[in-house]
Amino acid sequence: MTLRMNWTQVFFTLSFTVVGGYSDTTVTIHPQWLAQGGSARYDYNRWNKHNNLDQPNLIPNCRRLLTDSGRWGDPDTNSRLFQDWPEDPNRSGYPDPNYLKNVTIQQQVCSRYVQNINTVYENDMIMVTEALEFPSWIDTSDHDGHFPNNVDAAAEFMMLLVQGIYDYTKGRIPPYIEPINEPDGKWQILNFTTISAFHKIVAEKLHARFNIKVAGPTITSEINNADLHDFSYWQKVASFMDITLGYIDVFSFHAYNDLVVSGRSYNFTGANEAHLVAFIDLVENYASQKTGKIIPLVISEYGRGAVRGLDKYAPSPIIDFSTIYQSNAHRFTQLGLREYIDRAVAFLLASEERPGRYSLNYSLFTPEGKPTRIVDVYEFWYKFASGFSFISTTSQYDGEERTVSPLAMSSTSTNETVILLHSYSRRSQAVKLVFQGDWIKPTTGQATCTTIKDDWFPVITFNETIDIQKTQGIVELPPEASCHFTFNTPSNKLPSVTLNETTYYGADTLIPIKGDVVSTVISLPNGQYDSARLRVSTSWLINETNSVSYLTFNLHRLDAFFKLYDSGKFNPARNMYWNVWEFVVPTSVFVTDSNQVQVHFSNNKTTGYVSSFALVTGKLVPSDKSD
Repeated sequence: MTLRMNWTQVFFTLSFTVVGGYSDTTVTIHPQWLAQGGSARYDYNRWNKHNNLDQPNLIPNCRRLLTDSGRWGDPDTNSRLFQDWPEDPNRSGYPDPNYLKNVTIQQQVCSRYVQNINTVYENDMIMVTEALEFPSWIDTSDHDGHFPNNVDAAAEFMMLLVQGIYDYTKGRIPPYIEPINEPDGKWQILNFTTISAFHKIVAEKLHARFNIKVAGPTITSEINNADLHDFSYWQKVASFMDITLGYIDVFSFHAYNDLVVSGRSYNFTGANEAHLVAFIDLVENYASQKTGKIIPLVISEYGRGAVRGLDKYAPSPIIDFSTIYQSNAHRFTQLGLREYIDRAVAFLLASEERPGRYSLNYSLFTPEGKPTRIVDVYEFWYKFASGFSFISTTSQYDGEERTVSPLAMSSTSTNETVILLHSYSRRSQAVKLVFQGDWIKPTTGQATCTTIKDDWFPVITFNETIDIQKTQGIVELPPEASCHFTFNTPSNKLPSVTLNETTYYGADTLIPIKGDVVSTVISLPNGQYDSARLRVSTSWLINETNSVSYLTFNLHRLDAFFKLYDSGKFNPARNMYWNVWEFVVPTSVFVTDSNQVQVHFSNNKTTGYVSSFALVTGKLVPSDKSD
């Protein structure tokens, strides 16, 4: 499906004139459905949402792109709801429980929300409040006039807000609530002790009345720098988890990559890929330590963050490209972490242009409904709306930083197999596609790509014909491109087994590096395992000449690894490398219960940390269908 005029589709034709079978890297596609978190199905409803409620006239435009509003922002500040809320005449210092029983006020708060959920495939809305503007009658002196001293009273506002929505919508409340948006950015007003107590009490009050998931702490993209200063930021996050685990249902946060422009050059720096995975592994490793299980994650904002070197509000082709590119890049990473990520909402808007802010740099449409370049994000993923499930892939364990992120999906309804590749490189890359055991032998197919052209303009091409028989299985991935390559697949060639992946974590987090070896233990239940890979995250100073040389797993040496792509190296403000090393682990070295793991470094050092260990195991089971 295309909403854009034809000029956006004809800039280039993919060229596959690779001679002699040379390739930059190899991606292997296995004849196995890939289940994470118990499912192999691609559920577009989890991944295709955008931020903020849609303007009524733009709702049909968004739905034609198969994207729904996934996050309702600031119902507490719109129409000054909390600020104008009167005090309970029978309970000093608490909000009046009857205020939001007024149907007129309910309608002011809820009408746009109802318009949006009436048009969606499934209501998975996340409601987020600012929680920083309260009435003058409540004491806020401890928090610079912005947050109540009485945290229980602050939580009562949240409960009454949900009750009012419940009454007006006859029970159709948002399935998720984030009690406060990016509280870590309000450090002058709130500390993590208050933030933690607020989330805990909100969860207690809401769970007593409603079927709703409480998410938090909804922290900023400072997760990108969680390792700095001996993980001082992470220590605050860990203290939040200490108080709220068992009360909140979901751990939520934001993840961005910034655009840095200098003259005729640019770079992206931020969370994706390595820092995002390292942070998620740290959260889950810590949760597993504390509770024996993972905690579901919601990434309620992600994509292109700040812009340096240009006016972030001015029209700009490189800003448009970076918005598209980062939205796709983050989704590639998220789709490889489905075991932990419950859902993600891109920071893209139906239209952001309004009086006082004349910018469309995050917008899918103009206020009148004309599509912008940003619709490329949803046009790229449009194909996968229904019927597709994930197929297992592996990257090349070549000891290098990976610059091609792969995914694969097949459909039993259309008999297609689609290979998805995302490039972190500025140059074209020749990627060898290996279908393990020749389970399918594709010849021709179709390629759809988003990439960048001259003068930094984004471009998308649809269904360009490719012939990988002529190129000996090699496809060309354009610079900084997201591509999917579609091949017809006979129904009798689709997988008959499913690889169910489950992650087990190390016994420790934030292990100081003291010498040239760091050790931990990973406990495994008794069972038959068919595949395994181990992610190890390390952080040390940039000026440290150190590297991971190899692992030992129960004294068996493991050398085959790659590193996830680290965009943080382009940030001059960072003085640390936070890397993720993924090793392939033969399951024959497993023992039941305690497995001894050692990381061996190239140098004997006394600084830095191993922040987490995540062992992703796979078990093959018969499968009559892909889910």
